[in-house]
Amino acid sequence: MNRKFDGRNGAFCILIWRMDELITLVRTYRFTTGLAERLNIVEQVINLIATELQFFVVKALPPDAVPDAIQEILVGIATGLPKFNGDTSKEFWAWCYRIARNKVNDHHRKQASSRMLPMPPEDLLALMEASADDAPLTSQNHHDLEYALKLLTATKPECSELLWQHYVLGFDYDEIAEDWGLKYDTARMRINRCLEEAKSLVS
Repeated sequence: MNRKFDGRNGAFCILIWRMDELITLVRTYRFTTGLAERLNIVEQVINLIATELQFFVVKALPPDAVPDAIQEILVGIATGLPKFNGDTSKEFWAWCYRIARNKVNDHHRKQASSRMLPMPPEDLLALMEASADDAPLTSQNHHDLEYALKLLTATKPECSELLWQHYVLGFDYDEIAEDWGLKYDTARMRINRCLEEAKSLVS
């Protein structure tokens, strides 16, 4: 029986095929010993993931920082591939995005350190908007959030950093706990307190 595919089904099939191809390449890499063969596999893997990761970086960083960040992320994935131990495409993508988030966070911290100030509220606001394309802020909410972030950045820069990591970069509580040297529950409660603090500034 022939099955007809519309555009969406065709795109979905291509996506599944690419995911299968990706994890097959990663598994093949583990059993390949020749340097030339390994480099060829790495190049194929990078070609399959580069565009998707670029979409993430474009949303998270200013345009002038994107090319260097993409380069660092792809190098990090290529050099770290021998350490990846997962067996599914989902695990591999999660690993790739963790590297991407860490590189983006490193960039943010370098910028903050160079000016001895946390991320400007307007930058954080823009990133939060970009991370919620499906639910854009209303004009009033935009104004309230901008005001809250300015106050929060001035009075509690740690909260500004935590909210940026969690709500913009997508770090989960485990990752933030590890990054900040905290216990899981401590990280969760600290983020919730920061969120409540931000809300209280516009209530």
